Amino acid sequence: MQLTTENQLIGEIAGWLKRHFSVEMLSAERVRRGLMNEKWIIETDKGRLFAKSYHPGRYKMYDPEFRDKIENALQLQLLFYQSGGPCPKPLALEGRCMHILPCGRYMTAMSCCEGAMVPAGNIGERRMHSLGRAAADMHAAWDSAAALGIGAAVPPEEPLWRLSREEMERTWGVSWDAANDSSERIRNALRLQKTIIDSLGDDDFTPLAAGWTHLDLWADNLLFEGDNLAAIVDFDRSRYSFPALDLGRAVLSGALNERGFCKDTVVAFTEGYRSVRPLPPGSLLRAIKYVWCVESFWWIGPSLESCSVVPARFAEEMIRTAECWELLDVHLGDI
Repeated sequence: MQLTTENQLIGEIAGWLKRHFSVEMLSAERVRRGLMNEKWIIETDKGRLFAKSYHPGRYKMYDPEFRDKIENALQLQLLFYQSGGPCPKPLALEGRCMHILPCGRYMTAMSCCEGAMVPAGNIGERRMHSLGRAAADMHAAWDSAAALGIGAAVPPEEPLWRLSREEMERTWGVSWDAANDSSERIRNALRLQKTIIDSLGDDDFTPLAAGWTHLDLWADNLLFEGDNLAAIVDFDRSRYSFPALDLGRAVLSGALNERGFCKDTVVAFTEGYRSVRPLPPGSLLRAIKYVWCVESFWWIGPSLESCSVVPARFAEEMIRTAECWELLDVHLGDI
């Protein structure tokens, strides 16, 4: 595929909006967040929109099966919006939310939500309560759509991210071997990771309840207005997995800082979730541990010392959680 310039992409998106939606683009401001994909806030004669161009270096857009997964994720976002959920509304054309430009690049456009991001670890009790309620609404909307047999919500045969002791041990061994010349900080983190893997019992590998899951519910994908959640954004990773992973990821992002987990903030999140859906005591602790078992292998490794701000935050979450692993049951087990 030939290289495309930003001006070319903006011009083709402007032409697409005018041709299919009779929308006139007035300006486009680049959003420089995330990896490789180009994003813009677009001012039009009919209000603000958000547009994203999927960079072929980031996603396997040449693979029809992979494109279908992104399309399905956008359809799930549309279902959540139609249920009254706080999220942008994707622009659909002939039933699809992912579109192809003349240059061959795939893109999506959607309404632009107001609100501001809050730094990870500092979201606070009221905002986390609002987020917990919205997460429950999202899961409930997708469960209802699945029960009705609505296309995008029909589950596949197997959920993503089942845990396997053998796979965890194999992956750890690869990381340990690769970290032979790494700093003592990295090797200590890997030693602690191995200690936790060895301590896991059979119950820790029992699958959680399966369902449609956002799978990227962290601070950069949340917009707030005051104490209220304004929008959940970036549904591209949404897959059929374990909804509890959204709970664990949200708590790691919103309630964990350099002092550890803020229990009052964790409680506020669970109370918000329980105002909509049941969440038995102990479920959140298991969700946090399950997220750690999945994500610690992504973020703890030889590249830890050289990673950028976002991966560094995730790595710190994994390390801090590991450091207080033996106390998690005491501090969070009764929530």
